[in-house]
Amino acid sequence: MKHHALEETEVAGPPGHWSITLFAAAMLAVLIAGCSAPARQSGTPLFSFLQLNDTHVDADEGKDGYEKANEKARWLIEAAASGRYFARPDFVVGVGDLIHGERIENLGPDLQLLREMLKPLRVPFHPVVGNHEVIQQEGSAKHERAYREAFGDDRVNYTFTHGGVLFIALNNSGACCVGPAIVKARNDWLRRELECAPGVPKIILCHIPLIPLREEAVLAKSFGFRSYMDHDGETLKIVEAHSDSVIAVLSGHLHLTGVVQRKGIYHISIAGTASYPCDYALYKVFADRIEVSVRQLPSRLVTPKTNIHGRPRHPRDFVDGQHKTPRQYIAGRPDERAFTIPLSRNHAVEHHRPLTLSLSPSDGEREYCRCGVLTKR
Repeated sequence: MKHHALEETEVAGPPGHWSITLFAAAMLAVLIAGCSAPARQSGTPLFSFLQLNDTHVDADEGKDGYEKANEKARWLIEAAASGRYFARPDFVVGVGDLIHGERIENLGPDLQLLREMLKPLRVPFHPVVGNHEVIQQEGSAKHERAYREAFGDDRVNYTFTHGGVLFIALNNSGACCVGPAIVKARNDWLRRELECAPGVPKIILCHIPLIPLREEAVLAKSFGFRSYMDHDGETLKIVEAHSDSVIAVLSGHLHLTGVVQRKGIYHISIAGTASYPCDYALYKVFADRIEVSVRQLPSRLVTPKTNIHGRPRHPRDFVDGQHKTPRQYIAGRPDERAFTIPLSRNHAVEHHRPLTLSLSPSDGEREYCRCGVLTKR
């Protein structure tokens, strides 16, 4: 497979290029085991994928949705299909709030439109349930029906593998709005999936972040909803109990871009395309690192008035101790949009043993079953 050099899209403001190398080196390179010298960085990625989220596709666009939301989503899907603006990814993950929804009668039409938009994609699309797909009603058969009809009953909580990495798609869409039985079922499933694949590199996909991506008191005010993070601490404890194999947690929901490292796990939240700063992310997985490039849509599709963390939604803009300007607060600091983390994980907990990444070309067609055995779909 030929890998083309990434091309920078036209952006409004500072270039939206973010390079990040994640702890996956400890997991992806058995070469490192027993060696004192660092692994040599290779120039060709093993695979790549695109993260899109918070597209808020709206069949009744213009009524109560985000400005140009459908146009933005179409541009990104067509860009991924064509390879014109960046190398065509091996697959796409849609990390929630893919539709606007808002009312139960809107879910079906919005999801139908999204499915039409996705048709040009030539690669697998892996959706994640966001609060707008089910109107915060995680676990409700009535509210999940349209999503299940669009993507399948097996695409609510599920796993898939690619290149030996286990991706865990977790539905935490009702993080602040559902009862203990639903939360327990979610956590039991997550714990089982993590325990059934010991020593396998993992990336978790969930719409609502598990930790605050800004100073919590400030974020609670700027976001304006209690769901600025998943407040069920048990979910986070389950994930952190497997910090020897969990590389990252990829999320959206906040409509801002940020990265926080906690206990060796990288929590990466992307703003999404519907609202300012109109971001998406590209991930390139190497044997010794993962590079993530956060980019902004072309300037004609950037809509500053859709910023939900400042004017005009609020009477003022926001900053915190780590983000000194409103621009940094919403789009992330330069080192959140352009940085590298070696996979040796010297930056974090150092006692974890190196793990091996399988390079089987057919891994994209496999999934982990609950006993941890790879089975063909």
